[in-house]
Amino acid sequence: MSMNKKEAVLLGYKVLYNRAGKLITERVSTDIKELKPYFTDEEYATLQTVMREGTVKLDEIHNHIEANLNARIMRE
Repeated sequence: MSMNKKEAVLLGYKVLYNRAGKLITERVSTDIKELKPYFTDEEYATLQTVMREGTVKLDEIHNHIEANLNARIMRE
């Protein structure tokens, strides 16, 4: 079955909690190099900037969450 997707996740962040009580963070980052032929130079440059800046911010969020969880574990 072939699907013609019109959207794709290029950058994402999830916080998951499983039944075993484990908190999991998941970051999705797509290599956009193969997408370059589908965009104008300006669009591709904009996408590169969004991916770079988004990755930096998601890394900050991940580090913040991890630091708070580690601090909580040490206090208990």
